[in-house]
Amino acid sequence: MNTRNWYAWLNLMPPKPDDLHVVGDVEVANPGVQAELHERVPQGINPAILQLDLHLVQRPGIWPQVVSWAQCRYDRIVCPGMSAYTHVEIFHGGTSVAMIDVDIVH
Repeated sequence: MNTRNWYAWLNLMPPKPDDLHVVGDVEVANPGVQAELHERVPQGINPAILQLDLHLVQRPGIWPQVVSWAQCRYDRIVCPGMSAYTHVEIFHGGTSVAMIDVDIVH
């Protein structure tokens, strides 16, 4: 699986609430494939690393069979008292495809 342009940031700028964002590009078989990120269940043993599963979903319809890039995005509100993530690890089919440092935006 080819991926690129991963970026994760924790937005601590006012106003509250704080929020976490993860974006990246995934190579897909056709433009009708949608890339989605979901929290991995169960999470790993390190509370500073958020683990996400990457799922590819084929939308209905007839699509040209042209390899293209699909952007995926994950957004989450960070509740007070929640662990601060320093890294995000992306998995697809049980295999790690990316490990991203989380940038803090003040």
